[in-house]
Amino acid sequence: MVTLNETVANNAILALWEITETKEELISLLNNNSVITAKIEQFGSEKRQLEFLATRTLLNEVLGQNKTIAYEANGQPYLTDHSYAISITHTGKYVAILLHPTSPVGIDIEKISEKVERVKTKFLSEFELSFIESRSEKTQLALMWSAKEALYKIIGKENVDFIKDLHIDVFHPYLEGTMEAQETCTPEQIKYTVYYRVFPEFVLVWIVK
Repeated sequence: MVTLNETVANNAILALWEITETKEELISLLNNNSVITAKIEQFGSEKRQLEFLATRTLLNEVLGQNKTIAYEANGQPYLTDHSYAISITHTGKYVAILLHPTSPVGIDIEKISEKVERVKTKFLSEFELSFIESRSEKTQLALMWSAKEALYKIIGKENVDFIKDLHIDVFHPYLEGTMEAQETCTPEQIKYTVYYRVFPEFVLVWIVK
């Protein structure tokens, strides 16, 4: 079920799907595509099958036509007709995509939980740890993790160190807003505006280059 479908900053298309359907229902929404039904048999878990099916259903619903997703050697997704740049993310019962006709994009969704809190020193610098607000720690940590994941996706480079190469500036978490971030693992050392929204169960973060 599409729960979000809108054009956001920089003419990107942001869309979110809550998986309420069965595998059979999603296959039906994809017109019983034999290539897709054969593909999902390669996945060991039904959860992974549902994510795969829901992502493609969402893409087709948003664009109003069938599109095919393929993957680069480094795992980055792309549309075979190159009509849009695409980024994909999923957590729990949600999948989300970000599309742009010309610019690279990155998106990430993360549950608000204690899991990120337990590993915060593995992806945040001492400076980043210093401005976390105790009253909203879980949400802020989820946002920062997702911001770095989205940065990683948009850079498209392997062996990125989340602490040394990806940097988030001071920000105060709201229900919706932006962060300023920079990567220092390419010669360009590009600065990005990171957009986010906070939902009751999760955060959604996206970037357009």
